[in-house]
Amino acid sequence: MRMTTLRLRDFRGYQQVLLTPPEGVTVLVGENGAGKTNLLEAVHLCCLGRSHRTANDREMIRKDQETAAVQLTVERRDGKHEVGVRLFENARRRKIVYVNGKTAAKIGELMGHATCVIFSPEDLALVKDGPQVRRRFLDMLLSQQQRAYFYALQTYMAALKQRNALLKQGDFRQLPAWDEQLSAAAAPVVRLRRAACEQLNSRARTHYYYIGGREEETFGMRYRGGLSDSADVKADMMKGLAVCREEDIRRQTTCFGPHRDEIELTLSGELLKAFGSQGQMRTAALSMKLAAFDLLEAAQGEPPLLLLDDVLSELDPERRRRLIARIGRAQALLTCTDEGDFIGARPACVLHVEKGMLTQRESREDADNA
Repeated sequence: MRMTTLRLRDFRGYQQVLLTPPEGVTVLVGENGAGKTNLLEAVHLCCLGRSHRTANDREMIRKDQETAAVQLTVERRDGKHEVGVRLFENARRRKIVYVNGKTAAKIGELMGHATCVIFSPEDLALVKDGPQVRRRFLDMLLSQQQRAYFYALQTYMAALKQRNALLKQGDFRQLPAWDEQLSAAAAPVVRLRRAACEQLNSRARTHYYYIGGREEETFGMRYRGGLSDSADVKADMMKGLAVCREEDIRRQTTCFGPHRDEIELTLSGELLKAFGSQGQMRTAALSMKLAAFDLLEAAQGEPPLLLLDDVLSELDPERRRRLIARIGRAQALLTCTDEGDFIGARPACVLHVEKGMLTQRESREDADNA
């Protein structure tokens, strides 16, 4: 997959910009706050219909503007794919998604046309923060990998919302009907998550070993939840809801189901969150993202876009070298504050970012060959 154009209008600090990156690595250099990450965010928005930084779409609209638009064009083996998103300051207007020049009826139609994996310093949250961060990581991967998962998850979350509303209202007569709907919706979500975790575990373990360089450290990912070992997810979900019924009524929320799932991360059998060092956690997060990259590449027969947001500066030279070696086959956008941060990345293009403007520079490699 190759990104050919990225267009922004009134997005974050950009009034209007056109980015046409070449194949290989494009480096975006600039001071903190210059707008480098905003370009990566725009790509992520086009791939997944949401930002990786905020849940509030209005934050992405340039100050004093009523609307913002981003458009991404990629070339894939089956031809050109064009996707776009338009955002509105007016909270009563929903964002509009475009696919190949037409307005999409559902946001799910966006999934799979352009795919990406983003690396950022905030990835440590994958290890340090609560289960919802790891569930989101898995959900975003699976939604890009197969559109059916996105719709299955939407169905489950809609049923969960309705069931929780009944619990808050004290209307328990309809609970059996919603238990049935919620249990049916849970089945594909659990099955696909479980299969993905098994695949991620194998690949992430290999990446951790390569990047970390320590034979004695074995990284592991395991799917945990009330249904993680279930042979009949729907039936076991119904049983779990029945067992938790009194607690659900008391707490006015649904206490059992895949919305409570966890991805357990271990290092040599110990919980990484509790016993891992900062370096080990960072290596684990990188390994998880690389494993996600592998799964997307396997599913679509070509590598997804890579977005690296000020990641290399966080790594020691050896881990940096090993990471670059792993991602060399994909087109990538890489941000940094200093040109020394991307030594070894062999960029095809270096762009200086300042005050919403992009200026092309000669890459260090080109300068050395001149």
